[in-house]
This record gives sequence, structure tokens and C-alpha cells, in this order.
Amino acid sequence: MTKKASFPGWDWDDPDALAVLLDDFSEQVAGCGKLEPIASELPHDRADFLELGLTGIEFAAFRTAHPGGLGTDLAALRGPGLTSEPGTLYRVDGDRVFTQLDISEPLPFADGSVDWVYAEHLIEHVTMPVAVGWLREARRVLRPGGVLRITTPDLARYLAGYVNDDGFLARHRRRLGMLGFGPPMPARPAFLVNQIFRYYGHQWIYDLDELRHVLTRAGFETGQVRECAYRQGVRPDVADLDTAFRTDETIYVEADR
Repeated sequence: MTKKASFPGWDWDDPDALAVLLDDFSEQVAGCGKLEPIASELPHDRADFLELGLTGIEFAAFRTAHPGGLGTDLAALRGPGLTSEPGTLYRVDGDRVFTQLDISEPLPFADGSVDWVYAEHLIEHVTMPVAVGWLREARRVLRPGGVLRITTPDLARYLAGYVNDDGFLARHRRRLGMLGFGPPMPARPAFLVNQIFRYYGHQWIYDLDELRHVLTRAGFETGQVRECAYRQGVRPDVADLDTAFRTDETIYVEADR
């Protein structure tokens, strides 16, 4: 059996049809070995967070790697015999905390509740108005002196790779193939640029200036926004949440409260 035959009906040239298959793939990874409800109410203010041993929030994370992080995601998390519901706090695999949150809605936390907010490859999945509203809420729940760190695909890297033919697009294609869903992507350079706009539920792709734009609209001062390198930032424990798998395409930005 050929590799292509393992994916019947898969057509990389039809992003709308593939969106359904990619959603199914995402649901398959939304699981954990053990899911336990620990509170029927979410932490509200800084004292509540600290009582739970929590110092910050990681968005788009079923199981945050930060021991003091509250992991959140729009999608439900499934454990043996139990599926998460919004408004409930859960312990994941015995050592992490999770709740469902919709970033298009106000965050259910008090002003100045946390020291840090982190989101890896989330902002590109929502429209700009939703992104600005979420960033405004993230700024609100950060205490003075706190830090927001976001990462996202870098439009400038894609366009430079297309124009300069520097090998980036070919390397990126091989990396995406390692994810294991679908047959190999086409090697056409235009396709490899288009997929960052048309696949994975992406809504808006950023470069550094575009990130500065949404961050300043959300209330951060221009001088508070800076580009960082992979796993480098004002808080090493937060910067260490960056995953190595996406370094080829990612821009890293921090903003101080």
C-alpha cells in the first residue's frame, strides 16, 4: 500500500474539505490519562491563584508544562470516563491544572491576578478583533510588572523563504510531514505559503509590526513590546514553554504590563 493510499479522499488543494479532517485530528489529541474535577469555581483573584500554587495562565494548552500554570483551551479535554466542562477546574494527570476558556469572551479573573500569560501559536487562529479583545483582557489580568509572551508563525519568514528560495519552505514541509496527518504536502512554493493562511483554522498571520499593532491597540505601550529569541525572555520559566518543534517558523514577542 502506498503512503498516499493511507489517506483516502485527502486533497491538499481543497482546504475547506480538509478542515473537517484536521478538526477530527485535533479532537484525537484532546485526551489525557487522568482528569479529576478539583473545584466547581475558577480562581478569581491573585490570592485564589496563589492558594492553588498558580502564578500564570497558558492559553491553548491542555497540559501546560509550567508547574505554576493554569492551562486553558476552548476545546474540551477528555479523560477516562470524563470530559471537561467550562467553569470547572480540573487536575490533569495528577500534576497540572486545566479549565476550558473561550478567548472571545471576557476572562473570568480579577485585575492583576497573575504574573504571566503565555500563548504559543494561538493568536493566528482568531480574527483581529478577537485577538485585540483577548490581549486587552490578558493585560488586565496581569499584575503590574507581569509579562505576556506570545508566539506565532512569522509572515516575514515565509515570504523571505519564497522570494529568496533559501530552503526554508522545503524544511518546513518536511517538519509538517512529521506530524503524521495526511500524505506529504505538495512541494510547490506558492502552496507552502498559502497553507499558512488557509489551513489549521488560521485567521490572520502576523509579522513583528502586525503584532505591535494589535498589542498597542490592546493597551500595551510600544516601548513595552519587544521581539525575543527562542526560550529567551525576562522570565526563563515562561520562555522555556516555547517548543522546539516550531522554531523554524516562529516569531517570539513579549510585552510588559
